Amino acid sequence: MIGLQDCKQAPRGLLTVSCMLIGLAGCGGAHAHEVAAIEMTKTYHRQECTPVHMAKAEEMTVNEAKARNFKPCPICKPDSE
Repeated sequence: MIGLQDCKQAPRGLLTVSCMLIGLAGCGGAHAHEVAAIEMTKTYHRQECTPVHMAKAEEMTVNEAKARNFKPCPICKPDSE
């Protein structure tokens, strides 16, 4: 696994971008994955959840869904990995 200490060995031009991407990947954690959000019910789901196929759904991250006050589906539990 690459850590921030490994960034010190990268060429100077890649240093900032590489470290930022590594940091973002670590900070995103479980809530960085894409979910399907349904505006009408204000819920977000895993892509394979049945309601997603029955309504107009918008793809977004869990953090975006929560920021827009969407609630996780109690059936597919999109917050659990």
